Amino acid sequence: MNIRYCVVLLSVCCIGCAATKYNPPQDDADMHSIDDGSMQKIPWAFEGDEGERFMNDVWDIRTTMKYQHIVDSLPSFYTALLQRYSTVFGEFPLPASQMDVYLFATQEQWQSQLVKMLGCREAQHWFQLESGGITIDGKAILYHLDRRGRSRVTLRIAAHEGWHQYAEKIFKKPIPTWLDEGIGTWMEGFRLRRNEVQFLPASNWDRLTTLRRIVAGNRLHTLDELMNSDPSDLLETDRSTLLGYYAQLWGLVSFIIESDNGKYFPALQLILESALQGTIQEPNQGWLFCFAEDPVEFEKEYNTWIVEYVKPGTSWR
Repeated sequence: MNIRYCVVLLSVCCIGCAATKYNPPQDDADMHSIDDGSMQKIPWAFEGDEGERFMNDVWDIRTTMKYQHIVDSLPSFYTALLQRYSTVFGEFPLPASQMDVYLFATQEQWQSQLVKMLGCREAQHWFQLESGGITIDGKAILYHLDRRGRSRVTLRIAAHEGWHQYAEKIFKKPIPTWLDEGIGTWMEGFRLRRNEVQFLPASNWDRLTTLRRIVAGNRLHTLDELMNSDPSDLLETDRSTLLGYYAQLWGLVSFIIESDNGKYFPALQLILESALQGTIQEPNQGWLFCFAEDPVEFEKEYNTWIVEYVKPGTSWR
């Protein structure tokens, strides 16, 4: 069974292919105004609670949420996510089959669905996520994490878990956990403007705040530690450690994609292309050798960049 998951810290939320360098979006660049007319809408219910269901060839989204403005935004948001996933790293394929999403109004409904899918004993293991989402064999199980009628945190986790769903569908061989989770966190950042989605990886207050604390406390993991950590083990150990893991992966993937005008972005593209082709293989000396001949210098560069990246008032933020 393949399980991926993500947690957030709600208390701090402000509610061989052709390789090219990545250029972060500026102003209104990378805005997605999506025609979601292909989504069919039908009634749906969960344990007697009436909800709605949206379906097309790619998504099958079920929700019991009661905030109609959020429910109405789901088709366009998920359509924008698919466009983002399939274009930001190159021309990636669309999934060959539907991706299932359950977005519940309450944590209790979320827990009930986990019990249906995993059984009582295993489901209870995942209840400790408290504020997050989980993807089980390609099915995303989420619930409303925001206060009242807001949606920012909930949709960030939807974007994270949606990446796991998409990656599971298109890659012939899986990418390493550190990269899958890192890209998931990198997908979380967005803004909504005039009913359009603007994807901005740096616009991610949860990860930024956590990473600032780690940097200020001089508690950054080495890249070797980070790339070889198991999130399931971290969940068992300490939830704050797990949050730190996600924040540092967000920083690492941001560095790989954005630093020095995307210097390392082509290497990332090659890793993902090899996963698409089913030829991905970790170098004998570790993943860092995919990006640099001298991992020590790569890590020094990363550490310097991260310190600047998390500083308050950075002009691009």
